[in-house]
Amino acid sequence: MISRVCALLLLLAGSLAGAEAERPEARIEGVLIPRGDQGFLALRIANGGFELRFFSPERRPLVPAVPRAVVRWTPAGRKTGPESHVLEVSADGKALQSARFVRPPHVFRVTVLLFAAGAEQPLEVYAAEFRADGG
Repeated sequence: MISRVCALLLLLAGSLAGAEAERPEARIEGVLIPRGDQGFLALRIANGGFELRFFSPERRPLVPAVPRAVVRWTPAGRKTGPESHVLEVSADGKALQSARFVRPPHVFRVTVLLFAAGAEQPLEVYAAEFRADGG
């Protein structure tokens, strides 16, 4: 009896481990920006403004690692020069968001600067090709 219970437990543990290994990778919306050992950033346009989310190396959602970010870019086809938006912690605390509208077209080179509380110099700086469709 005990050997049957042990065999059943081993079988169950093996099937759970297999299910974990077969789990599909989580889909992350937006442009994925690698952060090395710290995981990823995902930048997208949501509700008309920029939204920046943080993810672990395993692509699990994280709370923002910093309270503020700045996104800089030069809009395509316009001679107005570079623009920038300040992103701050969202109401739900799961992302950094800008309150300002990002005018189309949403295809440009973007620079993301992450700031610690009260800091004037960025902790981290990333550059990426941004496309609103995530490509």
